[in-house]
Amino acid sequence: MIALVRYNRVFSFETGDYKYNPTDSVTYSYDDHGNITEQSSYMYLDAWALGERMKYEYTYDEYDNIATETSYRWDDALSDWMSGSTLTYENHYLADNDTYVLPYRCDFSQDGLDGFDTEDGNADSQVWRIEDGALVCSSSVVSEAPDILYLPPLEMLSANEVRVAFNARLLNEGDSAQIQMILCSNDDELTTLGTIGNIHTIKSGEGSEVEGYIIAPQDGAFRIGICFNNLIEGSQVAIDTLSVYNYRPSNTPMEPYGVSAIAASDQSLQVQLDFYAPVYTIAGEPLGHVDKMEVYRNGSTEPVYTTEAVGSSLVTRWVDNGAVKGENTYEIYAYANGQKSDPATILVVAGYARPDEVKNLKITELINCSCIISWEKPDGMNGGELYDCPIYYTVVRNNETVVAYDVTSTSVIDNTISCDYGQTTVAYTIISRNLSGEGARTYSELYYIGTPYPAPFTESFAGSMMSYQWMSDKLEGLDGGWGIGAQAYSPDTESQDGDGGLASFMATNVSLGTKTRLTSPKIDISNLTEPALGFYIYQTTGEKSGDNLVVEVSRNNGAFETVAGPLYVSGNETEGWVQMIIPLDAYKGEKALRLSFVGEAVDGTTNINIDHIMVHERAQVGVAEQLADKHVAYATGDGQIVVRTAPDREYAIDVYSVSGQNVYATRGNEAVVEVEPGIYVVDIEGARYKIAVR
Repeated sequence: MIALVRYNRVFSFETGDYKYNPTDSVTYSYDDHGNITEQSSYMYLDAWALGERMKYEYTYDEYDNIATETSYRWDDALSDWMSGSTLTYENHYLADNDTYVLPYRCDFSQDGLDGFDTEDGNADSQVWRIEDGALVCSSSVVSEAPDILYLPPLEMLSANEVRVAFNARLLNEGDSAQIQMILCSNDDELTTLGTIGNIHTIKSGEGSEVEGYIIAPQDGAFRIGICFNNLIEGSQVAIDTLSVYNYRPSNTPMEPYGVSAIAASDQSLQVQLDFYAPVYTIAGEPLGHVDKMEVYRNGSTEPVYTTEAVGSSLVTRWVDNGAVKGENTYEIYAYANGQKSDPATILVVAGYARPDEVKNLKITELINCSCIISWEKPDGMNGGELYDCPIYYTVVRNNETVVAYDVTSTSVIDNTISCDYGQTTVAYTIISRNLSGEGARTYSELYYIGTPYPAPFTESFAGSMMSYQWMSDKLEGLDGGWGIGAQAYSPDTESQDGDGGLASFMATNVSLGTKTRLTSPKIDISNLTEPALGFYIYQTTGEKSGDNLVVEVSRNNGAFETVAGPLYVSGNETEGWVQMIIPLDAYKGEKALRLSFVGEAVDGTTNINIDHIMVHERAQVGVAEQLADKHVAYATGDGQIVVRTAPDREYAIDVYSVSGQNVYATRGNEAVVEVEPGIYVVDIEGARYKIAVR
């Protein structure tokens, strides 16, 4: 069509008939493809007058279909063409095997899903569908199986990384939905080959961009599945324009890895960067080396540092002396195979001194198995000026439980301690940091939290087990030293009370200079009139060794005070178990007393063995030992404790649980007590025996 002329029809009374009058016309020019290149419109006002004139220019793809269309409008005042707009077309073609070649784009403006396949995972008849120009899916039945939409077959080449992207939004605000993409074979079973990207949670708002990247395992046709999670009943999601296109060559190197940035610990503007050259391409092919790596700082257009060729997996270290005070963002790229990697990015703050250890760390126990951890702000770096930026503290209990994270206060309450099985041990680490990074760590002593055990208190390590929770604390050296067993060596001996258990400081097995403390839980001695500590130590004859034992006590988790020692177990007149009785009159009334046995390896020639530890009235400590030879207490294999006393008279017999609860009481010469498995203390008028029932 060259021209289109419009007429109107009016009735003429002169002729008595209808008459046609021209009103406007449009003329066209065409190119060889049949597309309009010029279009002019005219109005008829007694004569033809130009109304509007348009010109169009086209480019074509290899299939002779329009790739771009640019429009121009004639301006009479300028007597020239004025540029308008340019439209770009994405054309999709079926390959010879009925697959689409990339790029592929779908805006879901069509009426149906021809070429797509769907799978109704929860069998609620609400599969993926097109509604109001969007791809929609909803769930009315909870199911582990998702609803899946399979895109038409797409031709992919393993030489390219393919990007899949679309926008997803919720149809009912307030809920959420999850989407996962998968790659499938183009076979009848649509065999799943793997996931594409992560699971995406769609939340309320304007929508979320969902993207994923694919490198085909080989050249060929593949299907992409969009999976809608049916675990959220009532969720509904809509997807707008979807595009699948070749993103970059698959021989592109991975980004550098293992990136670390450490600002100077003082206030200098210096940052040390460490990073490794990538080992693989994004397709997983090994790289022997990268041609170079470039470092950019704070969005610079030119690199601030460029390496030479670097072997894969090798570390590069560079010190940046041009950092700025405050935040510094570094982007590091690798180049190989003529391609540039994605950036490895790291943020570091420079120009601030990192904090020293906190001061005056203190642990104060509260009721209900909780405590206050308090401290004072550290001095400036190495005792210098105070820091000019905030300090944040993280409090960690027993190297595993975070009590407080990045707090600015200098005290926190730990009410997450469990004392379900009696007293428990705690030790705290205070980690200080500021904008420049983590500073020094401060470590507390070991504390016992919970209700103290009442006196009389006895520990004899029966059956090579502990009735209470004792802890070993290294004071000097890296070795532990203390151990519990049935048999001692160097010198050789059995347990003092014949119950198959004793404690040993293994001076012969540790490095010289090792000093280790064995500490008890808290003991309440406020009910004792003349409190005393009694225990047995094994002494030997012969040449005296410097290996020794110091006995200490601590009030309410405080500092330890020496009450006896050093005790040298070698060089004595006789050999064997000797009882030590140490008065504790200076600690009368204490409700949280801890015992400490500090072993020190000076020569490393004599182990130190102790057994049958007791805290009781001083007179009872001695009486208990005198009576010990008159009585027998032991456990049978079927959950019984058997007690037999001297036949001279009747004795008060009491059996206590490890927590101090009296579970049996009688008066006589013998008793057979049925008990649950555990540790028990048998008291025969002051003579105490620890019994392990299995």
